[in-house]
Amino acid sequence: MRLAPLIGPDLQDAIAIGPEAVREAVSEFHPEDIAELLEDLSGREAVALVRALPTETAADVVERLPPRRQVLVFNAIDTGRAVELLSEMDPDDRVDLLQELDEEDASALLSALERREPEAAEEARELAHYEPETAGGLMTTEFASLPPDTKVWEAMDAARRLGREELAEMLYYIYVCESAGKLVGVLSLRDLILSDPGQALSEIMTTNVFAVKTSDDQEQVAHAIARYDLTALPVVDDRDRMLGVVTVDDVVDVVIEEATEDAQKRGCVVPLDDSYFQTGWAEFVWKRGSWLVLLFLAQLLTATVIQENQAALEATVELVLFIPLIIASGGNAGSQSSTLIIRAMAVGELKPGDWAKVLGRELLIGLSLGVALGLIGFARGWFAGETVDPAALATAVGASVLAIVTLSTMIGSLLPLLIKRAGLDPAVSSTPFIASVVDILGLLVYFAVAQVILVTVFGS
Repeated sequence: MRLAPLIGPDLQDAIAIGPEAVREAVSEFHPEDIAELLEDLSGREAVALVRALPTETAADVVERLPPRRQVLVFNAIDTGRAVELLSEMDPDDRVDLLQELDEEDASALLSALERREPEAAEEARELAHYEPETAGGLMTTEFASLPPDTKVWEAMDAARRLGREELAEMLYYIYVCESAGKLVGVLSLRDLILSDPGQALSEIMTTNVFAVKTSDDQEQVAHAIARYDLTALPVVDDRDRMLGVVTVDDVVDVVIEEATEDAQKRGCVVPLDDSYFQTGWAEFVWKRGSWLVLLFLAQLLTATVIQENQAALEATVELVLFIPLIIASGGNAGSQSSTLIIRAMAVGELKPGDWAKVLGRELLIGLSLGVALGLIGFARGWFAGETVDPAALATAVGASVLAIVTLSTMIGSLLPLLIKRAGLDPAVSSTPFIASVVDILGLLVYFAVAQVILVTVFGS
């Protein structure tokens, strides 16, 4: 349930009164809820809210805002307040925000941050070198690491200190690293608590540590965290030196982002940068219209196919009745296959090299579905023949349905694999795209089969 319609008016009144009223109005709310409320405020009100909140709370709220809103806030507040917020933000969120700002503004803020917190500024510069949608772009450098010879009681003291000083974003694991920073083991806080205080970490740590490289794609990181049931995943360089961790909260954001993007692509919409209500009219028209125009032009080919077969339609008018049936059967079958294959690839069950296995499996499935639907089409065609032999029409319809469902199933399964092999996102082989391709193919198959059966076989 969205809070804005219920609380928004009261919050606007508090903003009009002053900072103290604002702090009182939102004192019981989680930063995520405050961020949601801020989304429905005007630019001036949003800035006033951020200015009024305590620095730590304001930083938490800003971290949860969409990039467009973050930029709006930081462009409106003074440099001093901006630096205060940056210093309180998590390293990965700090870098993400700086990358959204104009290069000149980001550079000025980094220089100001360097004067206040040199280590945070240097950290931001290092993280900025990584691509945003990689493990390096997602990771934070705030993690707990200790040498192998550390005693359990010493590790407990260190964990307490890190927690009190908020030097680790997620204090669930202790990473064991050698002097050169090489990751050699990991243990949970539970392992630490249940161990003998005099034991060394090298005696109780898990040495089989799964880690990712800085260049690994964010989807690969998300799959790894889900597969191994982790709350944080270490990130290492080519020499296995630990550089940071990707936490589960960042992975959840990645999953939502990727799922949203894929859903939009499957609907033939260029992925949106903002939420539905925050996306402008012009952007919607462009990102939806570009694909619609392309699909419209493709669908014009169906009119061409029908026009080229006008003589056959005039001779056997009953053929017209089954054009929607043919188109729908092929489109539905192809879309089913495409959706299943895209999902299987997304979760790592399939790869482009599996095309032969997929083809064989989908051929069998397509034939089975085609026979079932073809029999229904045959029965309907039998009762539709008036100017033509019912058996001839029924055979033409049934055979056409069998052929197009089989072909569409194979096309729908192979197209995403081919697109992936070409280095593109298979989500572009979306339902509308598949449907458009199959519509044209379905008509070609339908008229070819009808011509052969009606003229050659039955002589109609």
